[in-house]
Amino acid sequence: MSHRVAVLPAALLAIACHAAPAAAGTEQARTAQTPAAVHAAAPKLLKLGQSVRIKGEKGNQLQIAPVGVYYHRPTAESSTKPRNTYFLALAIRVTAVSKADQMPLPYGSQWRVKQGKRTFTTSSGKASSAPWIGRAQGASVTVHPKSPEVVYEAFDVQAKGGILEWSSPDGLYRWRIPTSNAGATTRQAVLDAIADYEGQ
Repeated sequence: MSHRVAVLPAALLAIACHAAPAAAGTEQARTAQTPAAVHAAAPKLLKLGQSVRIKGEKGNQLQIAPVGVYYHRPTAESSTKPRNTYFLALAIRVTAVSKADQMPLPYGSQWRVKQGKRTFTTSSGKASSAPWIGRAQGASVTVHPKSPEVVYEAFDVQAKGGILEWSSPDGLYRWRIPTSNAGATTRQAVLDAIADYEGQ
């Protein structure tokens, strides 16, 4: 029994060969565009001191701005040492827009410091043992309109600098952290707390 082999005319064969790469190119273009359509661009990188609005624990509007950083490496033998390299004190100015409220509890929002491929939160390493914890004003303070407060968060980080992030169900905000101590008007509270902790 003989088998017949279909032979395409040269013109049709050329069209088929040309169409395949074109279709593949269209598919590649579609694939290349997909990530851009699916993933939103990272939020603008803000400077220290720039403020944003968030919802407080009771849902009222708060205006927050990181206004100071202080890097601390304890030297006293009796002092708790960070698991990484530095304890980082982050000073945050909080203002109630129209009604009193306080910063959201950790389950509803989160501060993060990103350095390279590592991410540090307020519970990373020994952050909860930083010397100003319990001695400088924490985030649980109630803030009233026209009466801004400065509160402090603590981190245990590997280096100086990085990106500070605040995330909540309402959005993500990012600030660049200075590589040196900044915010002289807020630093004294941290220095006083450290001196108190070390018995100076």
